[in-house]
Amino acid sequence: MSYKQLRVNPPLPGWRLTGARWCACLASPLVGLGRWLGKVSSWLVIGVMLAVLATVIMNAMSVNEVMRWEEKVLLLGNAITINTMTELQWHLFGLLTLIGGSYAMHANMHVRVDMLHHRMSRTTRHWVEILGHLIFLIPFCVLIAWLSKHMVQMSYISGEQSNYGGLTDRFLIKGALPAGLLLLALGALGQVFDRLARILDPARDVEESSDAG
Repeated sequence: MSYKQLRVNPPLPGWRLTGARWCACLASPLVGLGRWLGKVSSWLVIGVMLAVLATVIMNAMSVNEVMRWEEKVLLLGNAITINTMTELQWHLFGLLTLIGGSYAMHANMHVRVDMLHHRMSRTTRHWVEILGHLIFLIPFCVLIAWLSKHMVQMSYISGEQSNYGGLTDRFLIKGALPAGLLLLALGALGQVFDRLARILDPARDVEESSDAG
């Protein structure tokens, strides 16, 4: 490396490299969890398709009830009916949306309504993302998760279920709301550490760009 190159790209101080390494270590499990759950939840699409197909077939054949049993089964109750399959569609779709939101954020596939973001430098973009997560996204997720806790408790205590012979144990799908939001908050925290690591060590940005290309 020439003297001119050393002046243009001076070596980073040790504290920045160490800080970047620690931030990357903290970000890795949080981001990895969100990505893994997102990939696993993608299989729920097949469940939604099968539930829709079953509903269409049962409706076409005028079948209201497929089978019935004596002992109650979690979520299904005592029978599988056409209302069971109908409600299962939005249960599965709700899980897909709540869990998939964290994966969309990590994969940078979420919708941006921003006219300035693409004009910013990489460092400025990272700071905008960090402040956005810390000021808006994480507090919002934690607040709504906390406020929805009472709703889940009341649903569990009252034994809330479908009024039309569909799914029982409605607290499960209601509990998915705070769980999904907390997962999104953890993913956002992982993003904060990840972007701090890139600010401290810009070489991490270069490596990611070359990997993506």
